[in-house]
Amino acid sequence: MKISSEKLILPISLPQDGIEIVDVYEEVFSLFTEGRPLEWQHNRAVTQNKDYVEILIDESINVKISQNQSLLSVRGTTGTVLWDSSIMLTKFMNDHRMWLNLSIEKTKILELGSGCGLAGISLAPFVNLMALTDQANVLSHLWKNVKRNLNEDYSKVIVTELLWGEEIDKDILQHHWDYVIASDCIYNEFIIDDFVKTLTKICKNLYLTIVIIALELRSDVVHLVFLEKMNEFVMWRLPNSMYRREFNRGYVIYIAWLKKN
Repeated sequence: MKISSEKLILPISLPQDGIEIVDVYEEVFSLFTEGRPLEWQHNRAVTQNKDYVEILIDESINVKISQNQSLLSVRGTTGTVLWDSSIMLTKFMNDHRMWLNLSIEKTKILELGSGCGLAGISLAPFVNLMALTDQANVLSHLWKNVKRNLNEDYSKVIVTELLWGEEIDKDILQHHWDYVIASDCIYNEFIIDDFVKTLTKICKNLYLTIVIIALELRSDVVHLVFLEKMNEFVMWRLPNSMYRREFNRGYVIYIAWLKKN
């Protein structure tokens, strides 16, 4: 399969029905005319008004998540409740652990905007290091969910502050991250620039880092701004056949990597 002009050996094999994003306008037109249901129900996979929910990922993984809806009133805070895309990303990553070549011995994953920690908590047992990052006012809530689910086995989990667009802690930059993941972080056009700058800085190392981003199709304008800002990355949209059935329409998952490492 031809991958633009990039002569790279990827750690994963791209699916034949994946779509490389070459024309961002064509991509947005396609998604918002064909990929989004006519009758859209926002947050249909989550229940945000409950203080405590259990999410069944598969037959062997059941994550218990505490939510705090009161913190949503704090400006810029969205991570203390679950969102559809976080469940989508979590199930996707766990369904495709073999495809992603996750390894307890080697794999390191960093998540941007971890929120309640669902994805990172579910993946921690299958990787060597899992970093969950968010704003400072979310971290205590995030730690509570980590400790509840992983008991004493959270030595290979990092929970730390990471503000997009600002200086990144050297402890984060010293690692080679095999994957950087994020879900539902693209909902406001004014935060996209900082998000992409942070993503780019993390990926600029001697190794190839794969980015996986799960999004709900909310706004065509915001989505277009995001794709335009990602112009330093090669981007592919993964086919619906790789998603769970409940996320076949109205959602999207991209994988990306820097054009020049």
